[in-house]
Amino acid sequence: MRKSYYVFISMCIVFILIFTNVFGIKGDFYVLFRNIPKKAVLKNIEDYKEIETDHFIIRHNTEDVETLELVKRASEEYYDEICKQYDYYPKDKTIVVLYENSEELLENANLAKSKPPMGVYYASTIQILSPKIWCPEGEDIESLFMNEGPMVHEFTHLVIDDITKGNYPLWFTEGLALYSEYIYTEYEWGKEIEEEKIYTIDELNNNFSNLDQYVAYTQSFRVVKYMVETYGFESIKEILEKLEDGYTFERAFGMVTNDKISKLNI
Repeated sequence: MRKSYYVFISMCIVFILIFTNVFGIKGDFYVLFRNIPKKAVLKNIEDYKEIETDHFIIRHNTEDVETLELVKRASEEYYDEICKQYDYYPKDKTIVVLYENSEELLENANLAKSKPPMGVYYASTIQILSPKIWCPEGEDIESLFMNEGPMVHEFTHLVIDDITKGNYPLWFTEGLALYSEYIYTEYEWGKEIEEEKIYTIDELNNNFSNLDQYVAYTQSFRVVKYMVETYGFESIKEILEKLEDGYTFERAFGMVTNDKISKLNI
């Protein structure tokens, strides 16, 4: 009886895999299951207060009015530009979680890093540290947060995630997020990195998480910048549409540009 049960379960799993691949609804399952960790994130901050802007809901546990106003302004600053660039506007307001404790961010964003990031996109939410935690003493917090802070970067991640329904290589979404920073805030990641330290496109595609992250992010940005300059941003959007349809990045790139992915070894 037990063996028959496991055979039945196995057949169901195989059927689901075949069905999702044949009919191209893999992305819809991703969108459905993405809500599970999102609910966990919101459960962990259920005692947080809430303020809203036109397009964002900011959850926080601070009395620092100055920081809250800065986060509100940074959230909205480039919203229209980014949405227009990608021809995509989120259906719901985006949740931003502001932390004054780095350990709480690491735990709620499911990160195992010893050094917390300024911000992270996770489970359809943007989670950020108060700039007063990471801004060097003596620096202009407002200028630094607006020009080098996490909002443009992380919101671009959300847009890419929504458009493609989670079907993208990590280097591509990081490169696009860094490209957004470059064109909107004029911040250029890794401009001091020497050429001989750069990774190949195969290394980015197949081993991104195990590479030197600063160098890998630099090459990701440079590849995206090269793609825009060579093929135009409309091609980027067409590639994202192919990814939404379930194609691999290599296949999507070839379909849109008629070039092999090795062309990106710049």
